[in-house]
Amino acid sequence: MSDKLKSSKREFLTDSGSAVGLVALASILGGGSIANAQVVGLNAMGPTPEQAMEFAQLPDQPVVMVNLLKYSRNGAGEADYAQYGADVGRILESIGAEVIFRGQCRMTFIGGAEWDSIVMVRYPNAQALLQMAQSAEYQAIAGNRSSGLEGQMNLAVFEAPATNLQEN
Repeated sequence: MSDKLKSSKREFLTDSGSAVGLVALASILGGGSIANAQVVGLNAMGPTPEQAMEFAQLPDQPVVMVNLLKYSRNGAGEADYAQYGADVGRILESIGAEVIFRGQCRMTFIGGAEWDSIVMVRYPNAQALLQMAQSAEYQAIAGNRSSGLEGQMNLAVFEAPATNLQEN
């Protein structure tokens, strides 16, 4: 590991005091220990430790989380996730976050991944999501997320000013 990387990780852990929170986040979202979150795949249940640390260091500005969801095929996956969605909505509101889009995926037009639905949630900043995931209220409802999903992909997206959209 490079000295620069070691230094940045040390600064993060020292400055933010979030090491315990990141372990909790990986455990809560991944359904296991942080050591089990090492495999990076198209369809996962939680971040790797490196992804969690990078997420925690995002700028203090609104972030939209694009959630591509694959429901569990256990027979109750969609229903379990729907209950989680209803429950998490109250928590989102309390932290200043909001669902800005929800829809069902019908087909993949370009690429090879197949998803069942998409949910986009705007958070005031990355720390709001991390704090939510560590709360007792969230942990009490997270079981329906775990049983409802086979896996997912989450993208952290910063909105571009309208003028920049035409330039890209």
